[in-house]
Amino acid sequence: MGLVLSPEKTKITHIREGFDFLGWNIRKYNGKLLIKPSKANVKAHLDKIREVIKANKTAKQANLIRLLNPVLRGWANYHSHVVAKETFARVDADVWSMLWRWAVRRHPNKGARWVKEKYFKTRGARNWVFAATEKQEDGTQRELTLLQESDTPIQRHIKIRANANPHDPEWEHYFESRWGGKMQNSPKGRAKFYRVWRRQDGMCSTCQEPITKGTPWDVRHIVKRAQGGSDAAGNLQMHHLNCRRNN
Repeated sequence: MGLVLSPEKTKITHIREGFDFLGWNIRKYNGKLLIKPSKANVKAHLDKIREVIKANKTAKQANLIRLLNPVLRGWANYHSHVVAKETFARVDADVWSMLWRWAVRRHPNKGARWVKEKYFKTRGARNWVFAATEKQEDGTQRELTLLQESDTPIQRHIKIRANANPHDPEWEHYFESRWGGKMQNSPKGRAKFYRVWRRQDGMCSTCQEPITKGTPWDVRHIVKRAQGGSDAAGNLQMHHLNCRRNN
């Protein structure tokens, strides 16, 4: 049976003109391929933020921040592997404009200075930070700050070496190091490595010397993944990087 393409979902275009796919625009600029958030995806993101703000005209500032931060964080994380830094900055500027209008409309009889001092704070070298302080049940105070997408670090995908073979034992260390680096960039991955470190009492499983922030370290699987081993913390060991290389 031959492959049938949907006319509605199929487009033939030159790479210099580009095309949208999975929320990204893929296009060559002066011979260089760049992947950016698509205009349609940015618009949908801003529309969603606008809806949240519009639906919470009378909400407390802290509650609005709680509603917006997961939306901002999730979208920024999705695009954090492509060319998105300028887009993040533009989204931050648009969100600021929405929030300024939200704040001004709540206090039609107050001046701009009063509105700024109530809703926008100075934190370090950054002004106009949308932040609120709320009192906890135990009497302590907690500050909630709106996430800025431009603070999201861009994590580039590193290409796998052309001759790398995950089934070849000689490449085992290479693939484990790639996997370990990816895990360290995620909260769940760092939490898993911390459990391994605690299980080993903070010691290298090879030389039995302490693993600290100042000692480069690596992780390896006890039962190799090619042999059916899992990525569970119980199947991992931490080593000093030099110990791993000499092993």
